[in-house]
Amino acid sequence: MKYILAICIAFGLLIFSGCSTKRKYFEPQNIDKEMSYSQNLPSSIKYTARDGATLEDGQIITKTGLKNTVKLEENDRFIGEFDGKFIVSNLDGTLKILDLQNTVYERKFPQAIVAASLSGSKLAALSSRNTIYLVDIYRDNVDLEYVVGDTYAQDSRTAAPIFLSSLIVYPTLDGKIMIVDKASGNIIRDAVVSSEPFFNNIIYLDVFEDKMFAATATKVMMISPSLTKEYSGQIKDVILYKNRIYVLLKDGFIEAMDLNLNSIAKTEFKFAIFSNIIPKGDYLYIIEKTGYLLKTNLDLTSQEVIELNGEIEDKSFASKNTFYYDDKILKLD
Repeated sequence: MKYILAICIAFGLLIFSGCSTKRKYFEPQNIDKEMSYSQNLPSSIKYTARDGATLEDGQIITKTGLKNTVKLEENDRFIGEFDGKFIVSNLDGTLKILDLQNTVYERKFPQAIVAASLSGSKLAALSSRNTIYLVDIYRDNVDLEYVVGDTYAQDSRTAAPIFLSSLIVYPTLDGKIMIVDKASGNIIRDAVVSSEPFFNNIIYLDVFEDKMFAATATKVMMISPSLTKEYSGQIKDVILYKNRIYVLLKDGFIEAMDLNLNSIAKTEFKFAIFSNIIPKGDYLYIIEKTGYLLKTNLDLTSQEVIELNGEIEDKSFASKNTFYYDDKILKLD
C-alpha cells in the first residue's frame, strides 16, 4: 500500500510541476552547418535496446549496422549480438539464440528477458522480474536462477551482463551489480550502485583493465581492487572512450573524467536534450532531440552545432558510426 501511495504522490508532483513551469529547449546562437539524412531503412524502427534495434519488418540493427539477412518473427525483439549469434526476446518470455540461418537455442522463461549475453555455452540473462539466470545452452540446464529484489519502474536502456575470464557481472533493475562464478553459478559478491525507488536499473556496465564501471540514471560507480568511487548527477548516458569516462547529463552538460572519476573537463549545451552519442576518432557526435548534431572534441574545448532536418520524435538507435531514426539513416564522415 505504501508503494501505491508513493507512486500517487510522485505523479501528483509531476503534474503540479508541469503546470507551474515551462520546459526550455536548446536554442543555439550559431549554426555551423546543416546535414540531412542521406539514406532510408527498409522500414521504421519498432523496438530499441541498449545494443540494438528491431525494424517493423523484422530486420535488425546491431552495433555494426543493419543486418538484412536476419528477419525476426512478429513481437520478437533483438537485444544483442555475441560471436556472430543474435539474442532475441519476446514479451511472453521466449528467448531465442539465432545465427544467420537457424535458431540455435530456445527457452521459455517466466517473464520477458530484457538483457542477455552469450559466451560459448553460457547464457547470462536478466528478466523483467529482476531475476538473473545462468543457462548452459549445450546441456539446456539452468545453473543459476536468483530473484534479486523488487523493482517498480525501469528505464528501457538496460545494460547487458559481462563475461570475464572466470566471472560474470550482472546488471540488475534495482541498482545493483551481481558477480557470479561462471563455473559453479554461485553468487560471490554484490554491490549497490544506487538505491533510488524508481527507474534505477543499471543503464551502463563496462570493465576496462582492473576497473569496473556501472551507472544508473543518478549515479556512476567505479570499482577497482584499491578504490571505489562514485559520481552523482541526473545522468542521460555514459560512455568509456580512449581512457576517459564521458557522462551526458539531463541539464545539457557533458563531463569528461579520468578512469578514477576525477573531473577533467565540462561543457554545456544549454537546455539540450541528449538522445544518442557516437564516439568516433577524436570527436564525440551527440544527437540532440530537437534536431541537432553536436560535435565536440575529446577535451570538450571545441564545439560545432549541425542542424538536422527535423526533430527526433520517434525511436532511434546509434551504431558505431551511424545514427538511425524512424526509417532514416545518418552516416558520419
